[in-house]
Amino acid sequence: MSETLPLRIGLIGVGRMGGNHLRVLSSMKSVQVVFIHDRKPEVENRLAAAYGTRPVHDLEKDLSQVDAVVIASPTSTHLGYIELASRFTSNIFVEKPLTDSLETTRTVVDMAREKALRIQVGFIERFNPVVIELAKMLPLASPVVNADFTRTDRVPDRNLDVDVVLDLMVHDLDLALFLRGPVARVQAFGHAQDGRTALAQALLLHEDGTISRIMASKISEKRTRQIALTCPDMFVEADLIQKELVLHRKTIKQRYAHVTLASMREAVFVRHEEALLSQLLVFADYCRGGPCTLTKTVPTVEAALASMELAEQVRASIAANAAVKPCLAKASECPAR
Repeated sequence: MSETLPLRIGLIGVGRMGGNHLRVLSSMKSVQVVFIHDRKPEVENRLAAAYGTRPVHDLEKDLSQVDAVVIASPTSTHLGYIELASRFTSNIFVEKPLTDSLETTRTVVDMAREKALRIQVGFIERFNPVVIELAKMLPLASPVVNADFTRTDRVPDRNLDVDVVLDLMVHDLDLALFLRGPVARVQAFGHAQDGRTALAQALLLHEDGTISRIMASKISEKRTRQIALTCPDMFVEADLIQKELVLHRKTIKQRYAHVTLASMREAVFVRHEEALLSQLLVFADYCRGGPCTLTKTVPTVEAALASMELAEQVRASIAANAAVKPCLAKASECPAR
């Protein structure tokens, strides 16, 4: 792969997220989108014309002409496309989650190790500038006691092949692991619509004693992406949509006579950078094997496996708790358990 020539990329899947990948990739001078492939030919042709690339002719032949592949197709198709792409290139970007089950995720991890594949998984929130600043700040701050992650939206028709745990919550499961480390215990509850969990709440106890509370919903009217941290000497609010990071402290000295200060609010400077662009720039660097300034941030198959193992624990806990019917009578009238 030449260091001076553009990185030749094939894009598989140009739906909602794949369309965003196409927009960003087409704006990168270091990248050439050689072809796009989608299960809907009319979408494939329209977007190819709009972005100056071409629709796929023969997928296997076209894959032999690229340096890297970006897979943004439905989750249930990821495994097949990864297996196919790995025959032609070792550089693969896959939208989250890596696959739609723990078993197939382990299959990809084994494949990546055996073939020495560079697979980056699309946990885009790691590249959110707010999360980047938060990750820089945490080692310098007092210990975190509790972390709250909230992710809500009304998207009942999005990613119909997975539930809310694998569609939305998986972002925050990854962030909880990324920011707070391994998890020792899980307790979770959920609300189902049309046979799939549409709202989920999970309580995680990390091995370091930190508690994480994660709430994800695809049936809420308000769109939120927030992290809140409770520390002994401050409370941290991170708004991942508005790109705001604010610290609140009450442990400050009274400086003004006849005035009571409730708290001090400190806003951390956050650069307004597009996370998808940052993510794909890192992927391009990752493909070339060059020095990556965000090496620890790159979510590999190992991170995908850790988040999928945790997601399966959440789903199992939701199922177990759903099987226990609450007793609405007086406590004395409920049967003993």
